[in-house]
Amino acid sequence: MEFQQRVAALTQRLRKKALEVAVLFDQANIRYITGFRLNRAASSILVIDSGGSLTFIVARLDYERAKQDCWINSKNIFFFPEDARDYLKVLHKPLEKIRAIGIEEKSITHYQFSYLQKICRDNLEVKSIESDLSQLRAIKSQEEIEMIRRAAAIADEAMTKVFKIIKEGTTEREVSSYAEYVMKTEGAEGASFEPFLMSGENAWLPQRLSSEKKLREKELMILDLGAIYGGYCSDLTRTFSLGNLTRAQEKIFKVALKAEQAAIVAVKPGRKAGEIDGIAREIIEREGFGEYFSHLSGHGVGLSIHELPIIDRGVETVLRSGMVTTIEPGIYLPGVGAARIEDMVLVTDSGYEVLTRAKREVI
Repeated sequence: MEFQQRVAALTQRLRKKALEVAVLFDQANIRYITGFRLNRAASSILVIDSGGSLTFIVARLDYERAKQDCWINSKNIFFFPEDARDYLKVLHKPLEKIRAIGIEEKSITHYQFSYLQKICRDNLEVKSIESDLSQLRAIKSQEEIEMIRRAAAIADEAMTKVFKIIKEGTTEREVSSYAEYVMKTEGAEGASFEPFLMSGENAWLPQRLSSEKKLREKELMILDLGAIYGGYCSDLTRTFSLGNLTRAQEKIFKVALKAEQAAIVAVKPGRKAGEIDGIAREIIEREGFGEYFSHLSGHGVGLSIHELPIIDRGVETVLRSGMVTTIEPGIYLPGVGAARIEDMVLVTDSGYEVLTRAKREVI
């Protein structure tokens, strides 16, 4: 029933924009409507007309499984040949008489767009439905929230187990590889993104890749990881060390943590995303580290690792119950170290709920 409700919500927006169909290529958007999981290397196409009829097109190798597992009527599921030059030929039938199409402007390739124009010929009207899909996905249902809770719990477990195995001489890559292994053994479909550990100078660079650098005392380390469960992502960062930190290193950790916690408790429906960012940023600036906090304070998480709402300067998006966002201010101080603490936060009817629980102590 939930998938049908999503179709109804999208088709209502199509009608308001006077669009006959939406043609979707983005795999997160397609999974949002179909619930069908594909290998990350695979692709699919979804055509939705303004009356709610669906045409789901998958690669030949996914065709039988799609007919079996997807909620869409198997009569409306078709296949295209992978790696064929004319793989979009299958779109001729559902689109040949269409004159007004909604597309995802950020996901469609030049080839795909040109092909749609070729099918529909003259007078094709094209409008973006990128924001419509983003807004629909920003408010999570209870079922989606439960998927995200499980993804967050898996990330917590990976972080907790990493704390138990790190020691001097272990490499960054060994730690991040172990974290990914734990997430998969705990039931994750995979990692939300390539997990990475940045230590010492790699952290203040920052270098968002794990390297062969060995861990040692007297340095701060940042581990960023996330799991996918049921298609939904989690995102978790902790800063830690093997001990013997300087006062300067301890200070940037405490300031980053203070900024994160202050921003979290400010989360509630009706607040603007930019206000939450401002709370974290003001604390870091007041302590003299403003120029060393160079990124946003958070982002939405769902079927994609970055989605609405964006928690950053000047963002006017109003937080609503059902949104899930990260809060993750950081400080990257050359010659000293880097610190970032990131948690996932659910906006509730009256305030917030922190979904990630791994310990936040620096040592």
